Amino acid sequence: MTEIEIWREERRRSVIEFHGDLALIGLHTIYEPMHVEGIPGLWAPKAAGEQGLTLTAQASDGITLNGALVEGTISMEADHTVVRFSESLTAVATTQPGSDHLLAIYDSEAEAIRRFEGIANFPYDPRWVLEGRFIGQDGERTMAFAHVDDAQGNVRHHQSPGDIAFSYEGNTYTMTPFKSGDVLILVFADTTNGLTTYGLGRMLVVQPDESGKAILDFNRSFLPPCAFSPHFNCPFPPQQNRLPFDINAGEQKVLTRE
Repeated sequence: MTEIEIWREERRRSVIEFHGDLALIGLHTIYEPMHVEGIPGLWAPKAAGEQGLTLTAQASDGITLNGALVEGTISMEADHTVVRFSESLTAVATTQPGSDHLLAIYDSEAEAIRRFEGIANFPYDPRWVLEGRFIGQDGERTMAFAHVDDAQGNVRHHQSPGDIAFSYEGNTYTMTPFKSGDVLILVFADTTNGLTTYGLGRMLVVQPDESGKAILDFNRSFLPPCAFSPHFNCPFPPQQNRLPFDINAGEQKVLTRE
């Protein structure tokens, strides 16, 4: 297999795995002690400024943590502690900029997984491997991104240590990424969206080297999580990331069976 074939197969596997994008069946903001429809237990946010949740349950609720029944109150560390309700149904505390107390519910037997047939891709094209440059900014810069499920006018501030500039057909474009772990992610739109690609845009991982060189391999453009599950609250491409031309490379759309 070629490198791009390996990447595509890894992408396919990632969205159907136990906590893959297709398995997400609910994402709830826990703003006070509350019950969540469809699952047992009492869920509560940790103290302001502290990420994660607490869960209070009785043994009769049948919730397990590391194979043991939950009885009493436990602390759920964000993106780490997983509790199980059944063989297929699980939940994890998670976060998003501006939301420290989210509860994600996953079902490894979700209808979306059963209907999934694959991800459509453009043919690989080396012309869409472009060299750009990273323009770092001093300090802990954050940038505002609007998100799909937030009220109009609301924004969330993501870490964004700089911009990425590249040239295409004689014009220079500068886009703003956000930081995710050790990499930068560009949320971008182009004129294929809603036609041959997913309507809300796509994403691209970029890893600048120490000199600031940044390779933009648009053949590895990927669909955002909300293309697989409507429960994700994905960021919209900001205005400066909306490109006025077709990018006929990378993932196009989710393929499903009727």
